[in-house]
Amino acid sequence: MRVGQGRRDLGQHGEREAEKFLCAQRYAIVARNYRSPFGEIDLIALDHLTIVFVEVRTHTGEAFGDPLESVTARKQRQIAKTALHYLSCHRLHGRAARFDVIGIRWEGEGAHLTHIKGAFDLPRSL
Repeated sequence: MRVGQGRRDLGQHGEREAEKFLCAQRYAIVARNYRSPFGEIDLIALDHLTIVFVEVRTHTGEAFGDPLESVTARKQRQIAKTALHYLSCHRLHGRAARFDVIGIRWEGEGAHLTHIKGAFDLPRSL
C-alpha cells in the first residue's frame, strides 16, 4: 500500500483483501457494494446457510485509531436498513443472517486483518 493513496482506493483495496480472506474461510461472496436507498454494504456472503452482511473498515497506521471502532451506531443502523432492503428484494426474510465487521490496518506493505463475527445486532430503532 503506497503512502498518500486516496481513501477510495484504500477502501477498495481493503475490500478486495477482505473478500480474499472470506473466500479462504470458505464463504461464498454473493454481492459486492450492494446499494439501496439507505446506504451500501461492502460485501454480502454466505457462511453455510447464514447470510452475512460485511462492513469493511480500512486504515493506515495508528493515526486514525482502530478501524473497528469507526462503525458507529449510525453506521450500524444504515447497514441494517440496507440489509433489510436486500432481504426483502431477494425474498429472503426468515433466513439466518448476521452482521460482521472486518478491520484492516495497513502497516508498510502488509495488512493486519481482524474479523468480528456477529459484530452487532439488528438495532431496535431503525
